[in-house]
Amino acid sequence: MRILTHLLSVALVCLFYTGVAQTSYSQAFQRLVATATGPIMIKLEEPANAGQGKLLLQWSLNASAQPGYITIERSPLQNGNYEVVAVLRQEGKLGQFIDELPLKGNNYYRVKWSPDFGWQQVSRIVSTSFAGDMTCRFYPNPVDNILIVRSEQPLELLLTDAGGQVRTNVKLKAGLQYLDVSGLEKGLYIITLTQAESGQVLTEKLLKN
Repeated sequence: MRILTHLLSVALVCLFYTGVAQTSYSQAFQRLVATATGPIMIKLEEPANAGQGKLLLQWSLNASAQPGYITIERSPLQNGNYEVVAVLRQEGKLGQFIDELPLKGNNYYRVKWSPDFGWQQVSRIVSTSFAGDMTCRFYPNPVDNILIVRSEQPLELLLTDAGGQVRTNVKLKAGLQYLDVSGLEKGLYIITLTQAESGQVLTEKLLKN
């Protein structure tokens, strides 16, 4: 009877420690899952115009982020096939990338964060519309009194004389615009047209009669 009681005690002790170990493991696993599926580690900002037909992407990682790699992907469709544009080593909290050749039309971007130790995370999708080619022109040239400017998007017009002095600096809407230049003296001018959305710049000579 004493031997049976001893065996039962040993069995109860083993069962207790097994339960504790399972509980401890379960709690650790739950914490691990919570960490992996917790707050998003990467925040991707909306694309910004970097000028000269380029787009700037910027992102930030949370304070607990560790070194790893950033994969930048782009697509003309939000739910389409994404192509890898660049893979960058990420050491700090902030990062940026300039897309020097954006797609004409819609550009959808997403960023994948792959830390050295941990789970890969994907940012939200951001997008912008990029005009691409320069779609504006001006006429007549030489001009007498009225300069006509045609553009598919808003733009800024800068007119300087031969000495580099700014004579006219105006913002124009998309479409057909008329600019009164009757007050300018006869001579040679430099006209610069900058499209607001694409950042494309057109610079040419303008002769005033």
